[in-house]
Amino acid sequence: MIPPFFFYGNSSLKTFMNLSPFSVSCQWRQLLTLTFAHAVADTYVGIIAPVLVPLHDRTGASLPLLIFVASMLGFSSNVFQIPIGNMRATWTHPVPICFGVLLAGAAVLIPCMPAGPHSVAWMSLVAGVAGFGVAIVHPEGLRAVHGLDKIPSSLSTAVFMVAGFLGYAGGALISSTLTEHFGLVSLRWLYAVAPVAATLLFLSGLRLPVETPKEKSALEHKENIPSIPFWPLFIMAAILATCSLIQATLLPTYLHKEVGYSLSFSGFSFTLFGLGGMVGAITWGALAPRIGHLRVLLGATLIGAPLTAAYLVLAPHARSAAALLAFTGFIVYTGFPLCITLARYAASSLRFGQRMGLISGGTWAIAAMVLWILGPLSEHTGMGPLLHLIWIGYLVAAALAVWLIRQRSRATGNPT
Repeated sequence: MIPPFFFYGNSSLKTFMNLSPFSVSCQWRQLLTLTFAHAVADTYVGIIAPVLVPLHDRTGASLPLLIFVASMLGFSSNVFQIPIGNMRATWTHPVPICFGVLLAGAAVLIPCMPAGPHSVAWMSLVAGVAGFGVAIVHPEGLRAVHGLDKIPSSLSTAVFMVAGFLGYAGGALISSTLTEHFGLVSLRWLYAVAPVAATLLFLSGLRLPVETPKEKSALEHKENIPSIPFWPLFIMAAILATCSLIQATLLPTYLHKEVGYSLSFSGFSFTLFGLGGMVGAITWGALAPRIGHLRVLLGATLIGAPLTAAYLVLAPHARSAAALLAFTGFIVYTGFPLCITLARYAASSLRFGQRMGLISGGTWAIAAMVLWILGPLSEHTGMGPLLHLIWIGYLVAAALAVWLIRQRSRATGNPT
């Protein structure tokens, strides 16, 4: 069989591929390859936060400084997305995404740093470099997803975004389990997955589209995606990203250090949230065109708030509360991928790449800066009280969703 990437450059063959029933399955293979690369890149971001206590024991650095290192990895992997979203609007080859995955793997060097007076500085530098690699993957990857026009965009975006979060959450289980059994230096072997993901993506034949207003309008009409103001949507996405980052960074350490659960169970608890979020985001992403994107967003945040509060009350007393965390992820995590979908057609003068850079990178950069404040604060309050900011954030996001629904309803009579 001729590989799909041989068809690029021949207009008649490209037309055949667009009309062929095999084009749908071809795009699904490309989406899964792209999704795998995204998951691998985000796994490297997720391996540090769950092992802060062993890293503290090994290096002697304070937990607030190590929280800064973990948040620096998240900050750089997102703030760099903003300028990257402004570049390469007409370059269609996925090589930069491949390079980004390879560079992201540098994060495995952070837990292997020797102890010393400058160890935190070196870890922060490596975090910045690895984060730059992760940053390349996101706006470029979302632009690639946008070109898969045979798959509903709410579904393709959900698959792409939730795989990244699953990789991030899965990193918690992988790093905590490896560290518990083999020590921190065992994490360096995780780099071996990066060249595999980059090679599969390079050979997939995936090409990034050049944005055209005509295509955008057609897809918007077909998929019933409302056009809402971009900046309120950005604020909502930033709140949801902050909630997720607080949970990812503080929850495993809280469960291990303050509650007393094993390191591996603490990482596993957050991974359960990611697994539930993966299933939920794909499920709700597929249903959103029929139910209404804003209605799903409102329901997810409104139900997610009491579920999160209930988990935080039960977690110190019962290990089985982790099952509730998985169900919470199923309900609530779809919120952020839906914000990404809505940002595609948001009312704004910004180009598509600029919107993707801001919504997928700027939001998480804000979340990382919030962690810089919460890290030192945790020494005085403990991490448990700070985790309650998660469900409070969900309620604020729900209020924003209500406002957007009302604004949409007044403007068009259609609240979706």
